[in-house]
Amino acid sequence: MEFSRRREDPSVKGLRSGFGHQVRSNSPSNPSIGFGSSVRDASLHQYLSPEHAKAMSGNNSQGPVYKVYSSMGQQPESTAAYPGTMTFGTAQRLPKPGKSGVPGPGHYKTSPALGEQKESKRSTSPRAVFGTATRAGQEKVYLDGELMKTYYGKESAPPGSYNVPGALGRQVASTKESAPGIKIGTSLRALDYTVMRSKDMPGAGQYNTYRAVGKQPLSSKKTLPAHSFGKSTRDASKKTFISKEHEKQAYGIGSPGPGTAKPYTSSGSQQLSTKHTNPTWGFGTSKRLKDYNNDAPGPGTYYA
Repeated sequence: MEFSRRREDPSVKGLRSGFGHQVRSNSPSNPSIGFGSSVRDASLHQYLSPEHAKAMSGNNSQGPVYKVYSSMGQQPESTAAYPGTMTFGTAQRLPKPGKSGVPGPGHYKTSPALGEQKESKRSTSPRAVFGTATRAGQEKVYLDGELMKTYYGKESAPPGSYNVPGALGRQVASTKESAPGIKIGTSLRALDYTVMRSKDMPGAGQYNTYRAVGKQPLSSKKTLPAHSFGKSTRDASKKTFISKEHEKQAYGIGSPGPGTAKPYTSSGSQQLSTKHTNPTWGFGTSKRLKDYNNDAPGPGTYYA
């Protein structure tokens, strides 16, 4: 009973054989060689080389039992040409003379050769007709420039029927430019100077004049640049960057004093990312050496 309990204990490592298929992934399985199960006839079908195939020619043929197709009639193979065949027709013979159903000479309808042809294979000949236009309409047909000059004035209006607009004032035709017109104004005349001064005109003290010095409120007047005393302190002026050589003179002015800086220790874990933390050694917490008499498994616990 004690031997069976030790054998089923999952904590005990089992020993496997080094031959055959290995269960553990870190132990490779050696290749195995076995006897083949193919027959001798199947080995003859393997292709080795063209010379070997010539020596084995005829082994895979079907023998003298060939199926030969006839050269007469329809050929089943596409490489053999199919000769044309002639058969007897199954149409009826010509009817006997005088039998009803055969049209006579007067039953055929022939188309006339004159006029418009209905069949597309026959062309219709051109034809000439008498025109229906009048002499007045014929005179309006344009032939050439010299002939048209003989018709000048026949259809034009008489001298008294033209409406000629005046050349003064607004021109109706877009090709004529209207000359600028001057007219007498309709506004009232100026009143007496005394009345205007007493009622409508402002006095001398009512005009608002702007000074020429300082900021100009009118956009037509240019404001001259003004100079003033600066409001910055001496400490702020020292921080103004002028050049690298000038900046070296201010080294240490804005830095904290020796007692205000908090230095970091160089031993142990470094808080700054720019400092490298040195490796440390400590005392281990694992158990001492095992008791081989009590802890080691016995000979029967191995699964071989």
